[in-house]
Amino acid sequence: MAIANGDPRFIVATKQLGLYFQDDWKVSRKLTLNLGIRWDKDFNMIGGSDIRESRTYQELVALNSPISNPYVRKVASDDNKNISPRIGFAYDLTGAGRHVVRGGFGLYFGNVFQNIPLFMEQMANPTVFQTVLSLSSPSDPVPGTGQTLGQWQYGVSPLPTIPPPSTSLASRSVGRLIDPDYRNPMTEEFNVGYSWALNQNSVVEAEYTHVLGLHENKTINIDQRVPDLTQPIGSQCCYRPLDPAFAANPSLPAFASVRDEQSIGRSHYDGVNFGYRQRLTHHFSLNANYTLSWANSYGAGGSSFRNYPKLAIAPFAPWEWGPSPNDERHHVTISGIWELPWGLQLAPIMQFGSARPYDLTNSSNTLNTGGGTGVGVVVPTDDPTNYLAFSGDNTGAQNCFYGINGVAQACTIAKFDPLRGDPFFELDMRLAKNIKIGERMNIQLIGQAFNLTNRANYGANYGNNIGATDTFAHPAGFINPGNTTTPRALWGEFGVRFTF
Repeated sequence: MAIANGDPRFIVATKQLGLYFQDDWKVSRKLTLNLGIRWDKDFNMIGGSDIRESRTYQELVALNSPISNPYVRKVASDDNKNISPRIGFAYDLTGAGRHVVRGGFGLYFGNVFQNIPLFMEQMANPTVFQTVLSLSSPSDPVPGTGQTLGQWQYGVSPLPTIPPPSTSLASRSVGRLIDPDYRNPMTEEFNVGYSWALNQNSVVEAEYTHVLGLHENKTINIDQRVPDLTQPIGSQCCYRPLDPAFAANPSLPAFASVRDEQSIGRSHYDGVNFGYRQRLTHHFSLNANYTLSWANSYGAGGSSFRNYPKLAIAPFAPWEWGPSPNDERHHVTISGIWELPWGLQLAPIMQFGSARPYDLTNSSNTLNTGGGTGVGVVVPTDDPTNYLAFSGDNTGAQNCFYGINGVAQACTIAKFDPLRGDPFFELDMRLAKNIKIGERMNIQLIGQAFNLTNRANYGANYGNNIGATDTFAHPAGFINPGNTTTPRALWGEFGVRFTF
């Protein structure tokens, strides 16, 4: 049972201004250039107008600690230098339009996802929206009722006594900051490709694409619990770096964690795509594509915010770099349309994707680093794929990872997204019957079937908790087009389309 009060407003005025120029330049009969430049200006996208009013910022300024001072040395401001050049070209090798090389390069800036500054902005409201009552045990007393939680009945017992909204943070609150050097996310994109027109109706294509993601969001707990290796075994873990500063300033409520939103994340994608396209000719068309790709990142987890490293003091440690959740090494798509007699039209589509990766977790915080950090799974350095080595033994994991009383560190953290799930395969089919009415009207009867092979596509939805050994590395869910609750999902639909 938890109750919160205070001012819950999360409304912040944000705007964006964009100016751009783009033009095609026919350099010669064979060469065409596409040149452009864009400038974007954000207004209050990171909540800069609220930072100085945020309770976290104000408290860290008052704390005046060497650990926290770098994070409040100035207030973050919106980017003014988001200048995006773009250049592209198309070169006809023979002048006959059959062999064409294309390519391009550009910088692209993204907006700041508004959930990133959301909680910091809320802490600048006149009153703080926060939990004031949290009961978890049946023996906990419910304030103002004379009853315990086990005795209290909703609609029968008196309601709990709720204190008035507070203008200050409660002790052990989660502090939220926007890093003074925060920047908009950016990608550097490059591609080059070749097209060969086999005849008037078909073309073969090959293309390479590279995308480098920079200034991506990562949340760093600047007050993460760390071990005191001078203490004996069993007493070494852990303390918070800001504890001495709060002890020296007892009038300031100590934080449970201080989470600084930083734009330090990085990712990259490299892919090679091969394709064949045949326009509808002789009652048949075909599209076939194969992509070979690699997508990697520093513990991004597939989210645009709240990406916590396993250790806040080491956001770029070797174990943080690994395949992104959307990393799919091979992908094949084949589709076509076949016009049959009597106005029938058959359109199949087949997709295959190799298995995508998933990360590991534990039932509790393995390294006792506290909230605001990722859960690292500790593995022996000499056996880094033994993910269950410390299942149910957090103390052993801590002693092995930190190294105690001069004993050398014998463990590391499992790499990001080390396991892969299930390959994806699906075959869909559409059958249509066209009925012409005069010259302009047509009735089309449509029947569609999905997942004709009735395959259970589990994707990367596998049990990843080493504390639950009975479900670890076993399927936990599945992918299907109808959002059904059964693992095998062959389904279909019928429809009618009238055009005139």
